[in-house]
This record gives sequence, structure tokens and C-alpha cells, in this order.
Amino acid sequence: MQKTIIFGVLLCVFASCGPHKPTVAEQRAEKRQQDSLSMLQYEQSMVYTDSVLQATLPQADELLKKFKYVKNEKYADNGYYILPQLQTAGLGQRIFLQAYVTDAFKTVVRSMYYGSRIKHNCLIVSADSVANTFYGNLHAFDEDGQHEILTLNDEDAVELLKFVRGFAESKIKVTLRGDKSYAYVLNDKDKAALVETLRLQTLMTDIHTLEAQYKQASLQYEKYVRRLNK
Repeated sequence: MQKTIIFGVLLCVFASCGPHKPTVAEQRAEKRQQDSLSMLQYEQSMVYTDSVLQATLPQADELLKKFKYVKNEKYADNGYYILPQLQTAGLGQRIFLQAYVTDAFKTVVRSMYYGSRIKHNCLIVSADSVANTFYGNLHAFDEDGQHEILTLNDEDAVELLKFVRGFAESKIKVTLRGDKSYAYVLNDKDKAALVETLRLQTLMTDIHTLEAQYKQASLQYEKYVRRLNK
């Protein structure tokens, strides 16, 4: 009989020492603590993102002073930023690479050609035994002579500008290929303008990304503030 009583007591002790099921109040407290930590994390993200953004904006503003903003209000939804060195006005007979950045953060590079028709559908940039080939969409027209404009897509445009930046101190040869070929060497002013355009593209993309990150962090922060203030 005594053994039975002791065994029963032990069973009660072991049962009471099992896993503790948190009460509703404890669950609420734990959830509130998690929400507080999440709110703090998003607040810290906002502070950091804003600090980087405030350091980047003046750089872009200063660089934009060199660029001209162009927009055809009648035919275009977006305008673009271009350096005077790379504009076509007054340069109708010049053969060069044109680059600009739209206010929709798209980078455009165009091969501008004037002369005997070659119908080029690709261009090759080469320097120090390294070469990259790019294809694009060709538009040809006659206006005081024969003109061809080969436009690269956004990704290739950025890659070409990076190539120019990487070999800015070298002689960069541009070869246009189609039914016929034509080659020329980028002059120093054009190289500098293309590098500056890439820098603007980088800054504008960074600013756009930072603003999006700040907005997302702000929305999450406000969500947790509302939860905690209930």
C-alpha cells in the first residue's frame, strides 16, 4: 500500500514537470516583444538608408549640372539627361557614340554614323587586345546625307560604357559592321563624356534603389507601430 502511494506521488510530480504551455497573456507578451524588435530593425534600416541617400543626392545634383535635360513634350513620355558633347544638334556629320540616361533610369547608347551606307547591325569596341561585340536595332534615313543610328538595349548600353570606363586610358577602337565596315578611334572628350554618363546612370540607379528601400522599410515600421499602439 505504501509503495502504491509513493508511485502515485511520483506520477504527479513528473506530470507537473512536463512542458509548460504559455498562457494567453504570455503569448501576447512574447508577440509584443517580437514586434518591438522588428520595429527597431526597420527603424535602423530607415536611418541607415536615409544617411546613404543624403550622401548620394548631392553627388548626383552636382553631376547633373553638366547635363542637359531634353524632352519632346509632344511625342515622348520621358525625357533624358545628356552631355552637350554627345548631342546631335550641329553634329549631323559626326560619327560617334552617343549616350544618355532617361528619367525612367534607362541607359541608352547609340552608334551615330554618317557617310556611305554600310547598314551596320553591330559594333565592336576593342582596346589592349580585348574586344566586346554588341548588336542593336538600326534606323537609317536620308537628311542632307545618309545617316544610320544603331541603338543598343539597356543592358548592353551599360556594358559598353563600363568597357569604355575600364579602358579610358587606352586607345579604344570602334568598328561598325554590316554590309560594309567602318572603324574609328574614340577621342578623349567622347571617352570622358561616356564615363560621366555611366557615373550618372550609377548614381541615379542607386538613388532609385535607396528610395524604394526606404519606402519599404517605412511601411513596415509604421505597420509595427500601429500593432504596438493597439
